[in-house]
Amino acid sequence: MSINDNQELFEKLIDDDDVLEDIELQKKNHNKKSPMLIATAIEVSDPKKGLTSRRKAGRKGGSSSCPCWCKCIGWTMLVFTLLSFFIVGCAFVWLNGLLKEAVEQFTIESPLPKFDIIEMSDLEQNIVKDRVMLFVEQLVEPKTTTNGEPRALINDLVLTQDEINGFIGHSDYLRGNMMVSFHKNLIEEEYSLPMDVLGYDGRYLVGNDYLKLGTEELNNKNTIEMEMTTAATHEDLFDGPLFFAKIQYLITNSMTDEFEGIMLNLFLEKGSIFGQDAPQDFIDEHQNLLDYLYYPTDHHDHHHDHRHDHHDHHDKHRDHHNHDDDDDIDVEAIRNVIANIESVSIEEGRIVVKARSD
Repeated sequence: MSINDNQELFEKLIDDDDVLEDIELQKKNHNKKSPMLIATAIEVSDPKKGLTSRRKAGRKGGSSSCPCWCKCIGWTMLVFTLLSFFIVGCAFVWLNGLLKEAVEQFTIESPLPKFDIIEMSDLEQNIVKDRVMLFVEQLVEPKTTTNGEPRALINDLVLTQDEINGFIGHSDYLRGNMMVSFHKNLIEEEYSLPMDVLGYDGRYLVGNDYLKLGTEELNNKNTIEMEMTTAATHEDLFDGPLFFAKIQYLITNSMTDEFEGIMLNLFLEKGSIFGQDAPQDFIDEHQNLLDYLYYPTDHHDHHHDHRHDHHDHHDKHRDHHNHDDDDDIDVEAIRNVIANIESVSIEEGRIVVKARSD
């Protein structure tokens, strides 16, 4: 509103003293500040602010219980987290205590003198690996070619103790701490392994183990004997070796519906581990320890309970092959390797594996 408009309003309302007085006062005030007259008597509210205020009020009134639930969930999660940390800490302390006790029981403070280190280059290692792989591949291959011609005879696989110790010498941990030796019908292994890898400096796992082939002519049995002992006596836990097993091995030609071919049978005659003897009832069952190679694992128990039901086994055997072809291929390869080995002899300084020629 301009000054001229104010003048006209003044003339129209000149008879009204109160209005005149109010207009004069407004003129004086606006003449001091600005040529513009701004009305301030009416307050206009912002509809957006009102809506926001109503929303805030609605949230405060309608969801007043939300903070309580949030607090309950927060406290529950906090308690659960602290409890989890407490349980994990207790388990760690308990396991660490068991590990410490085991290390103290099975290790000693004095290591053996360092064993001789057999140096072997990467090229020499690869030659040995290729020789072993070629022998295994030839065992798995069919005896005849696609033209029906017999394949060439397979050369014997010979592994020396120096070659085995050469592989051991390539390990930073085993180098100088382990040695393997071959004698007639006997494989021996000695070790003095530092336990600093587990955080126990000054402690060493010192011991030896062996595998021995034997023949009991009176009983017409071929046996394999294995034992593992340590220099530590571990008297507080048990007496005797850590592990011992005497196993009878027998090679048969199976003609059953479940498997046809040459089968290697291993029967436990005596055994113990950490002082616990093998159950006599298990030994009396005369169960082949390699049954899993020749019979599907999903009906292994059924096989022993119902040997006479050949047709049922034959159906399940086919189902097993359809169930997991990859596993069956691996098992088939292992069976072929075993079936095509004529003999394994342990000689002084070497092992000789001879393939079947028929």
